[in-house]
Amino acid sequence: MDKTELIAEIIRHLEDDLQVNIDAANEAREAAIHDESVPETQYDTLGLEASYLAHGQSKRVQELEMNLADYRSMPVRIFDQDTPVGLSALVTLEKSQDEQKHLFIGVAGGGVQINTDGILVTVITPDAPMGRALVGQFCGDTVTLPQGEYEIVEIC
Repeated sequence: MDKTELIAEIIRHLEDDLQVNIDAANEAREAAIHDESVPETQYDTLGLEASYLAHGQSKRVQELEMNLADYRSMPVRIFDQDTPVGLSALVTLEKSQDEQKHLFIGVAGGGVQINTDGILVTVITPDAPMGRALVGQFCGDTVTLPQGEYEIVEIC
């Protein structure tokens, strides 16, 4: 599996998410300043609610822009069987012969799932519980996750 292509897919996913959030922030901003949002009574809070929503959406846009910048500048390390799991590692875990998990340790975007080469890869961050359990571990180590115990069978 090509990590460079995997990272490009993660970036495309984050760019799509960014565009959705930019559109939502613009809509909320427009709603906040629209003539119909002017309060008619002290209990009419439509404009206020829209401004809070616009602020929250704008913060999410800033966060996604930082995440994209982090991915674009993230060094892609090459791992082997003697290198501990770290940032930019693609880790294959195995619970049994039939159950494998493929995880990418990324700077952001935890929970994003990318299907590449017919394999589903889940992005996790080093700060997430799963990431904390994996970082520093080696191939052949057993890690305990909420879903049970897994053996690290490959790091690349």
